[in-house]
Amino acid sequence: MMLKILDMLSGGPMHGYAIMKRLEEEFAVKMSPGLVYPILREMRGMGLVVSRESGGDGRKTVLYEITGHGLEFLESRRSELELFEKRFSRIRYCGLLLAMERLREILERIDGLSDSELERVRRAVEVFLENTRGVG
Repeated sequence: MMLKILDMLSGGPMHGYAIMKRLEEEFAVKMSPGLVYPILREMRGMGLVVSRESGGDGRKTVLYEITGHGLEFLESRRSELELFEKRFSRIRYCGLLLAMERLREILERIDGLSDSELERVRRAVEVFLENTRGVG
């Protein structure tokens, strides 16, 4: 995630909220501030980004900008970022993100499922496991 954020910042400074929303768009996964802001703080501590307060309309916001060290760090790991992006593209193509989201929903509601719903889930998992046997 750190490399992806650095790559985004290499295009120009961004607010934390904009970073979070762009990550959500790219990954089609809800990003929480509790995930993104600690990464930004860690990157600031490593000297990869700098932050400064801004606020044109009375709201205080923090703008993040990549440093020279951050650019060097990103470029030295460019192949890792490309591999991550390729893998994530394949995950998205296969529909695995949606499958993981549905599984999360089922796990959250497992106690409230009826016997027939539970049986549908069991059969769906069985079919999935059978169809993916020997893959990889």
